[in-house]
Amino acid sequence: MRVAHVFVTMPVGGAEDLVFSIVKNSTVEQHAEVVCLRDLGVAGEAAEREGMVVTLLPLLKGRGKRFSPVAVWKLSRWFKQQRIEMVHTQVYNAHVYGVLAAWLAGIPSVMHHQKTFNRERRRRWWTMRALSKLAARQITLSEKTRGDVMEALAVPAEKTAVLPNFVDDSVYTPPQDRAALRRSLGLPVDAPLLGGIASLNTQKNHAATVRMMHALLKRLPSAQGMIFGEGPQRGELQAQIDALGIAGSFTLAGNKRPVVPWLQALDLMVLPSTWEGQPMVILQSLACGVPVVSSRIEGNTAVLGDDDPGLFDLNDEAAYVERVHSCLTDASFRRSLTQHQGRVQAAQPTFADFLNRLDSIYQSAVRSHPSSHVHTTQ
Repeated sequence: MRVAHVFVTMPVGGAEDLVFSIVKNSTVEQHAEVVCLRDLGVAGEAAEREGMVVTLLPLLKGRGKRFSPVAVWKLSRWFKQQRIEMVHTQVYNAHVYGVLAAWLAGIPSVMHHQKTFNRERRRRWWTMRALSKLAARQITLSEKTRGDVMEALAVPAEKTAVLPNFVDDSVYTPPQDRAALRRSLGLPVDAPLLGGIASLNTQKNHAATVRMMHALLKRLPSAQGMIFGEGPQRGELQAQIDALGIAGSFTLAGNKRPVVPWLQALDLMVLPSTWEGQPMVILQSLACGVPVVSSRIEGNTAVLGDDDPGLFDLNDEAAYVERVHSCLTDASFRRSLTQHQGRVQAAQPTFADFLNRLDSIYQSAVRSHPSSHVHTTQ
C-alpha cells in the first residue's frame, strides 16, 4: 500500500517526528512518503539533509490561509499519478487539503488528531464535520479524545480508532557520556541544565518557564535553562528574559535538528503547556532517561498518570518552581520521579506494536471505502 502523509509545511514538532519514523521504516508492502504543499519547513529541510525524500508540491503560495480549490484538484491528480492508495493527515490545514483531494481521487483518507479536542475552536467544527463525512477513519491518542471527536464531529464509533504515539527507541536513547556530550555541544558540563522543546507560541506557556527560571536562580544560581524552538513569541519572550536580567542563564536556542543530542544533554525537561495531545517530547524525554516536570493538563496526565510527582497545577507557579528545584537538588525526589517515569516508559507501546496497529487501521479503512465514491479527474 502506498501511503501519502500530507503537510502544508513541516515545522519542528511531534507529528513531524512521528511521520519521519514511519517513513524511515516503511516497507515494500507498506510504503510511506511525505508531501508538502507550501514549503518543506525546518523539519522537512532537515530530513532532506539526512537523505530522506520529501516531495514539495508548491500548490499554496505565501502565508495566507485562503482556501485554494485548485490546490485540492492538483493534489488529487498527483495522488492518481503516483498511485497513492491511502492519505494520512495530522493537522487541521493538511486535513482540509488531504481529505478533500483523497475524496476527489477516489481513495480513502485518515484524519489523525495529535492533540486533545479543542472545544473553544467551534468555528472549525463545521469544516471538520464535513471532512469527517469524507474521511474513512479518525485516529485519536486516547479514549477521552475519541469520545470528544465522536460527539463534536458526529463521527460513528466504527470510523474511529485509538492509537497512542510511540518513540523510535533506536534514536531516542540515554546518552553514554553526558559530560562528553555537553562538551561537544558547547554546554556547561557541571551546571544543572533544564530545557524545553516546543514552538514559541502561547499554548506552550514559555512565559511561565521564564518566570520560573527567574525564581529558581535566586535559590540555585548555577542553574542554566534553554528553550529549543521558534515561533511568533520569540521577541516577547526575549524581552521578558532581558527585563528579568536572566539572559546569562536562560537562552532561546532556536530550532535544533537533530534535537536528540540536546535533549540527551539535559538534567530535566519542562513542559508547562496549557493544552496538549499526547506530547511526543515527554515520550522522547523518558526514552532518553531525562525526567520531566509538566503542567497537570489532560494531554500530559494521559501519558504520565495523575500521580506523577512532577506535575504542577497551571495556576500554581510556585509549585512549578518547587518541582524543578527539587528535581535538581533533592536526590530523593528525583529518584521518586525517575522511578515513576521509568515505569511509564516501560509500559509504552513498541515501534512494532504501533506499526501493526496502524496497518490494521489502514486495512479496515480500505475495506470500508465504497467504490461508489470514486471520482475521475480525467
